[in-house]
Parts: sequence; C-alpha cells; structure tokens
Amino acid sequence: MNCLKVTGRSTRFFQRKGSSSLTKSFLQQQQQRQLFRQQVRLYSTPTPHVKDSGSNIPWAIGSLLVFGPILFKLTSPPPSKKRSAINHDLTQHVSPAEAAADKKPAGENDRLQTPPIVSVVEKSKIQKPYVLIGAGTASFAAAKAIKEKDPQANVIIIGDEAYAPYMRPPLSKELWFSEKPEVENLTFKDWSGKERNTIYQNISEYELISDASGSDIETNDKIKLLLNKSVTKLNIDDHTVTLNDGSMIYYNKVLLATGGEPKTLPNQPAADSKHITTFRNISDFKTLDKVAKDGAHIAVIGGGFLGSELAVALAHRAGKENLKVTQIFPEDGNMAKVFPAYLTKWTTGRVRKLGVNVKEKCSVESIYSSKDEKTTIQLSNGETVEVDHVIIAIGIKPRVDLARDAGLEIDEKHSGVVVNAELEARTDVYAAGDMVSFHDIQLGRRRIEHHDHAVLSGRHAGENMVGGHRAYKHQSMFWSDLGPEIGYEAVGLVDSQLSTVSVWAKATKEDTPAAAAASTETSSPRLAPGETDVTSINTSTEDASETTQKNDVIFKDEKFGKGLVFYTRDQKIVGLVLFNVFGKVQEARDIISSGYTTDQIDSLVKKFDIFSKDH
Repeated sequence: MNCLKVTGRSTRFFQRKGSSSLTKSFLQQQQQRQLFRQQVRLYSTPTPHVKDSGSNIPWAIGSLLVFGPILFKLTSPPPSKKRSAINHDLTQHVSPAEAAADKKPAGENDRLQTPPIVSVVEKSKIQKPYVLIGAGTASFAAAKAIKEKDPQANVIIIGDEAYAPYMRPPLSKELWFSEKPEVENLTFKDWSGKERNTIYQNISEYELISDASGSDIETNDKIKLLLNKSVTKLNIDDHTVTLNDGSMIYYNKVLLATGGEPKTLPNQPAADSKHITTFRNISDFKTLDKVAKDGAHIAVIGGGFLGSELAVALAHRAGKENLKVTQIFPEDGNMAKVFPAYLTKWTTGRVRKLGVNVKEKCSVESIYSSKDEKTTIQLSNGETVEVDHVIIAIGIKPRVDLARDAGLEIDEKHSGVVVNAELEARTDVYAAGDMVSFHDIQLGRRRIEHHDHAVLSGRHAGENMVGGHRAYKHQSMFWSDLGPEIGYEAVGLVDSQLSTVSVWAKATKEDTPAAAAASTETSSPRLAPGETDVTSINTSTEDASETTQKNDVIFKDEKFGKGLVFYTRDQKIVGLVLFNVFGKVQEARDIISSGYTTDQIDSLVKKFDIFSKDH
C-alpha cells in the first residue's frame, strides 16, 4: 500500500509542476500503461472501475491475478509420493463416461495454465466396442465384416447360449442324415459327402470374456465373445447396454440381431414339460436326438419348412431306430402356404412314401400327459394320437421386446424392428436378421426368416457400422430340403395365395440337393459367412455317388421332377421357386430385381436350361 501511495503522490507532484517536457514524458508513459492494461485484460478477470484515471490499482491487481498462480506453481514443492500414488489409483478407475463428462471446453484463462495431467485411462487406448446383441448368423456375419474393414476394431458378440455362433439349417437337415453324426461336436457330412461343422469357428478363435469388465479395452485381432449373458436394456441416449447381471457396456455402435423364438400353441401345456418341446437351437436338437431312439413315437406339429424337414429327418432315422413319426397340421398338405395346391399334394405324397403318417387338415385341440408318461393329442376331427414326444414347429416370432423398450419403431404388421435403407433403426443402432423389417425396393416392406438373409443383412449392417452408407438391396433367397433327393431354392415373394405359372421337366441324377452342396460357386447361398470354397472341405465322393444312383430310380417316372414356379402379382413376377434346379439363384434374383412381367416368362425360362439334360 505504501508503494501505491507514493506512486500516487509522485503523479500528483508532476501534475502540479506543469513542466512541458515532463508532461510530455508523463503522457507517453500513461499511453503505454493504458495499452498494457488493454493487453492484460485479454488474459485476466475484469477489475472494479476506479474513478481516478491516473490510479495504478487496476494494473497492480491484474498483475497479481495473472502472474500470481505462475509464481505459486514455480515455488511450490513437488507432491509427496503418497499423494501421487492416490491420484494414480483414482485415474485408473475413471470410466469412459466420467472421463468424457469431466472434459470442459477450453476458455480464455486456460492459455496461461499449465498442461493437464494425462490419465492412465487415456494412455491405455480405451476403445468403445461395436456391440452385437445375439450370437447367431447375423451377428457373426456382421463381426466378420467389421473386422475386414477395421482389423483392430473392438467387436463383442453377446449370446445367451453356451455355444459360439452357429448355423441352424443343419439342425433339421444334414445332421440327421449323416451315417455317423458326432452330436457332441456337431460335425456332419452334407449331401455330397463333405465334412462340415455346424459351429462357424472354434471357440478358441475368439477372445472370451466373462462379463462387462474390460469390454472397452483395446482388443487384438480376435472377436470378443460373451456367452450365457443376455441384454436386458438398451439405452440409446447414453450409448449403453445393460446385461442381466446388472453391469453395463458403453458401445460405439450396436447391432440388434436377437432373432426369434419359437411360437407355441394357444392350448399348449407348460413349456417346461419334458415331453413337449420346440425346436430352435442346439439344445433342442440334442434333446430330440436323445428322444428319437428305441422305437419311440414322435409327433411333429407343423407343415411348413421346419415341420416338414423334421418329419422327413426322423423318418430317415426310423429305419435303424424303429421310430414312428406322425406329422399334424391344419393346411391341405406340406408347404401349403408356399406351393400351389397341385405341388403341395405331390410333396405330401412324397413325405408319406418316406414313412411319415401325415394328418393334414387337422388342428390340435389339446395336449395332455397320461400317467404312463405318454402324451395325448386331441385333434379337431375328434381323433386322438398318443405319442412319446411332441415337437412344436409352427414358426417363430421375432424378439423385439428389447427394441420396443428402447423406444425403437416396431412394424406391427410384420412384427419386426423398422430400419432405414442402411439397416439403421436410430443413430448408431442397427438391426439385421430375422427380427428386422426393411424396405425392399421391388417388393415393399418385408421381414425374412432365412439363413441367406441373416448372412447378407448382417454383413451389410456390419459394413455400414464401420462407416458405410450403402442401401441394402440384396434380394434374399431361402432353401429347404426334404432329404437328399428333393430340394428347392426360392427368391422373392412365394405365397400360395398369389397366382402362379409353372414350367416342368424330367429330372436327372444331377438334379438333387447334392448338386447344390457340391457347387463351387463362391457366392453359394448354402455357404457359411466367410466361407468361399466348399470344395476345400474334406470330401467323400462315395456318399454322393450312392445318392445320385438312388435318384435315377426315384425320379424316373415323376411328373414333377424339376421345374420353375413363377409367382405373380398384378402381372408382375414377384417370386420364383426353383424346384430341384440348383445353381441358378442369381438368375432368379435378376428377374425379380428387373421387374419382368408374365408375358415374358417364355423367354425367361431359357435362362435356367431345365430342358437341356432331359432323358
């Protein structure tokens, strides 16, 4: 204060003297000080207004505010080792969300502050993961696509089963026809004798994690896999998923690929009945494998894809296990919702010839267990059927509860999660597989429950999650096999309610599912995600030759050996079934995508070459 007073008096002294030279010098000093004060104000907090324009108090206070913290920092002793250790420990436990919340925008005052201390979390390369909910085909295909575009990406697949991602088609097809199927490791031989595995890749090829901890730590080139866990909540605003153990994972982007769960009958007893089961996963397959032995009588309820495949598969095993198989459904015949009436009758006749007791036009009134552990089925026609085990195979319903609770739009007509052209439901939230409702450019909004769609939609979503913006335009296909002798592939809308135009020819020994399995197409719809050459798998040509020799007899006098069924709507071709015609899926896709009409069918048949190998 004394210094300030002296300075004040000195100023007044020069003012009283009135010396011109001193006054001129004084004015120059005043101008320099005024300029300095303006510069200082850019870096300091404002000071109270002082009426005396000649006072140096604002300058002194500003200097203290600016240079005081720097002097204190330079003269303060270093922190103790104990305190440093505490700070080090605290930074190790900062979550990514807390670290982001603590970051404040830089202000003017920060320019004179010392650089912030970099935390341990920032040094450890925290990497928010791509979280894929569901451990099925769609998630696996998405994970592979993400890793292809960004090999160092942190990818986590979350599944509620104990198995790594696997394909479902063999569970109702080839696994039942292999001469020596290894149920435990799920290996089988496909129709052409090639040895394969239902599980896409060995569990050792993943980086296994047991909970949410470490989910955001930098990963290696492996996909992370979290098994036996389910997601109970998706918080889109916070970018988090909550697991059933209460822990949370902060995601970069998330894929919903929760698939579907089997439908049950309205009058079906409790789901925990050991004699009444559904069929969807590996556990269901292993259960039925144990039941289908020693002369058991098994009822399959359902005449669609899965029900018909299982009935034929069990009939094949009946030869060595003395099984009795009954198939029950309310439609006019097998695949009646897909095939035209005449083809449905033919297909049902083929299933009967294989040994299945088919009860069409019958609905189930009730199911109840008897005292002798038998299960009785009461049918709508008054008949009762007593069996050892019942398999419910009447379709699936998509799992959309998680999406609905998160506020995503649900297509009530198709029962799927609504997405845009890029398969995105909301910002950073994608969906793929059985539970997605997407817009097909040619056919309108659809939801598809087949393997090929799961592979391609999953892959497409994965590519877009890494930064792509392509619209999903893939024209999906599906296939179904009634054993090694009869198979069909289809594209587009195939509904028996639509008008159809059919073209048929005689079949040869090459017109079987075995031919499709032996295809060398790198884009074969029967391949697993990432599989490019089925011929690289161990091959046994003996099994394939045995099958084709049998087909010479089977198809010798058949009216519907092989053929094409065109489905039309408003004179436009919207669907196509290739019955025992294989390797022509792309041609069928091109027809649907191009919008051909019924008057062009004669010329389109030439694309499939079905008459070139007639006997």
